[in-house]
Amino acid sequence: MTSPQLTDTGATGATQALLERARSYQATILTLLRQVTQKSCPAKTVHAIRTHCRRLQALLELSGEEERAAVMAKSVRRLSKLRALQVFRQYLEKIDTPRADVVQIDARIERRHRRLVQVDAYRKIAQALQQQGLPQEHRSEAWLRQRAKDLRHTQADALQVLFVHIAEKPRRKRLHALRLLLKTIRYQAEALPDQSAETQEMVTKLRQAQTSLGRYEELADFARWGKRWELKRSLRIKRDWKRARTKARAAATELTWLVDILRGGAAD
Repeated sequence: MTSPQLTDTGATGATQALLERARSYQATILTLLRQVTQKSCPAKTVHAIRTHCRRLQALLELSGEEERAAVMAKSVRRLSKLRALQVFRQYLEKIDTPRADVVQIDARIERRHRRLVQVDAYRKIAQALQQQGLPQEHRSEAWLRQRAKDLRHTQADALQVLFVHIAEKPRRKRLHALRLLLKTIRYQAEALPDQSAETQEMVTKLRQAQTSLGRYEELADFARWGKRWELKRSLRIKRDWKRARTKARAAATELTWLVDILRGGAAD
């Protein structure tokens, strides 16, 4: 398996293709934001807004627009608590928790959304997208090719350090950092012209690892909330969290092949 490339045959129009992709993400997010009302922002809408902002963040970083990428990351964080509460509600229904617990979470979701409306969070996200959601610099194909290569090497170095730290002590903060880095690597790979079978295989593996790591992060919050809010299924939540933690730690140890891939070598 080799790392995603800007090949000679795929380079033509690559920078224009990235710009068009960025415009598409921007338009999609703005459309989603217009669906938000004073009373609610559905879980699917919140998830879609955050996902597209993350994709736009990765694309801006690939384009050398680090400051604009940071603005998109901030937009994602604005909706993190609301998204976590909405996923928590879905999880509680799945494990057949008492209705009173679901009602309590519904109230927390409503309060969180109301708070976001009060502080103009949704409007600020839209404003950030309109002002800083697109690459500004015109980049040549050669520049983009070198940028992608440099980013992969930087990401490989960061991964190597993370793997060492995780092996020493797989703390939640380190696993969270790993998940975010994997997400960026995956989104950038999906944005490049090279969509070979090898690239698609890498993307699939990254998505699987993200799922394990993300589930652990979610359940860590759920276990904490279940105890704090004295929910009836708190012991079940804690058991699920421990199982997810085991899977997440195992997933992290199975990703060392990615360092070689990003550096342009072959996987073991």
